[in-house]
Amino acid sequence: MKIAFTADNHLTTKTRNPERFLSFANILKQCGESKVKLLIVAGDLFDQSMPNYAEFESLYKKHRPLDLTTAIIPGNHDEDLKQENISADGLIIHSEPQLLPLNKTWKILFVPYQKGQTIGRVIAQFAAELTGQRWILIGHGDWSPGVQTPDTYEPGVYMPLTRSDLTLYKPELVFLGHIHLPFDGEKVHYPGSPCPINVTETGLRHFLLLDLKQGNITPKLVESPLLFFNERFVMLARENELELLENQMKDRIESWELPAGWEKRVQIQVKVAGFATDREAVKKTVREVFSPFSFYEDGEPDLEKLYHKPDPDREQIALDIQDWIEKLEWSESSYVPSKTEILEEALKVIYGVE
Repeated sequence: MKIAFTADNHLTTKTRNPERFLSFANILKQCGESKVKLLIVAGDLFDQSMPNYAEFESLYKKHRPLDLTTAIIPGNHDEDLKQENISADGLIIHSEPQLLPLNKTWKILFVPYQKGQTIGRVIAQFAAELTGQRWILIGHGDWSPGVQTPDTYEPGVYMPLTRSDLTLYKPELVFLGHIHLPFDGEKVHYPGSPCPINVTETGLRHFLLLDLKQGNITPKLVESPLLFFNERFVMLARENELELLENQMKDRIESWELPAGWEKRVQIQVKVAGFATDREAVKKTVREVFSPFSFYEDGEPDLEKLYHKPDPDREQIALDIQDWIEKLEWSESSYVPSKTEILEEALKVIYGVE
């Protein structure tokens, strides 16, 4: 059995945010191609600013694979969502906590968002039924020991889940909504928003696919019509400064792993700080390298902290730090920063980059 997970779609109207509807339609399309039996939306399918149930209902009926069931829990943006709001075959809204059999082996607990509540207190109501069971938790809130990145869209703490909850109740897998940043822990997973809600949500977007038989969780690329990237660079005044900056920017673009032909989907913000002998040449180079993409809100490269007057003391400190980092015995992996990333952070401190 294959199960797909998404969350934080924040649908409004097709006129206001057509890209969010197109992203959800693409998830439905891929569910059909991958023979997914169950799609789970872990909260905030709709945005509180302007939910349009009729337009979603029309989209769902048009793009839903015939044998797909979609289970939705309300999040903090659509906590009043009820089954009677949407009329569509194969769509179930769990507006109250509910424990259900998934198959002969697994159970699944749906925990919709409740203001002022914790996920652990809700799980406690089902503790006796969960003892000795293999089960999956679906919720909407904050994983306290996990994602610590500040959420500029929704600051504060929402319906938290703690490590003690996992230890006590022993779910085998947890899929949560609310945090728009993708996160894959040992048990806890956030698919992240499948379409960026604002410019701070950068990078390619995904939903998650669980093969229950194989036990594999795979991120699946969402063909979002809109993508944001926010890049910062620090440079030193030197003879080959433009060549070094150009190579650094090209490497950064390559690291995006953007599919071919997706350039028009991308909106970027670029900041360059430090010292340069020719600020205008830097601006021209940035625009040339990033010419396949659009600047966010038709903006320009941000050179506010790129200074023309050299500072020999800071430059020497930067060169010494660069040499020291290169000599480090450093085993790079996905869990630690690279030498390049360490240097970039050091240069930000030296040159006062935020």
